[in-house]
Amino acid sequence: MIRREFLAGLGASVGVIYAGCLSPSSTQTEEFTPDVEPTKRLGQAPGISFDAKPQEEYEYLEESDSVRIQYESGESSTFAFAWWGTARAAEHGADRLKRLLEDKSLTGTGISTGWGETELAAIDVPTDEDPPTQEEFKRGPPLCPKVRHLHHYARDGSLISKPDVSFSRIVEATPRSMEITMLFPEKAYTAVLPVVCSRTWQRNE
Repeated sequence: MIRREFLAGLGASVGVIYAGCLSPSSTQTEEFTPDVEPTKRLGQAPGISFDAKPQEEYEYLEESDSVRIQYESGESSTFAFAWWGTARAAEHGADRLKRLLEDKSLTGTGISTGWGETELAAIDVPTDEDPPTQEEFKRGPPLCPKVRHLHHYARDGSLISKPDVSFSRIVEATPRSMEITMLFPEKAYTAVLPVVCSRTWQRNE
């Protein structure tokens, strides 16, 4: 069955996305050590759940339980249904996260949402919080919605911009998890995804 709903930009949506933000620097040098400690945290607000409908064009291959997408270039890609379902859930989760933060006036300079890969082992856990476990979540690939809290520095090390809201407020307002049921016409797919808050910095080269 071929779904014909939305094709433009599909190639970008399949990969890792961050809307409206720069790539972070992961290297601190002796000459430049900003007062920003990079970290990844799970959100602290209660988890949420919702249903979402797919918007992308795809062909479902029942015999292999997979999905094939056709790009405008004529090329195509095939993904396991669990991968596709998780990716689409993460994409919708990022959209919902953006709206949640907007409703709380927690957006603006240096705050951006998106989705991408994060392993649970890469998440920092304070001593007074429960660490995440694989059993807590359900996802094919390790994809999840994300929010980034970014300090931006000039080449000479001077601060260009920083968020108006603290990282702790972002963490407190972000759900720990999202249970998202994708209502594909062939069958529904439910993913339970961690929601990751990332504090980082960027320096112009």
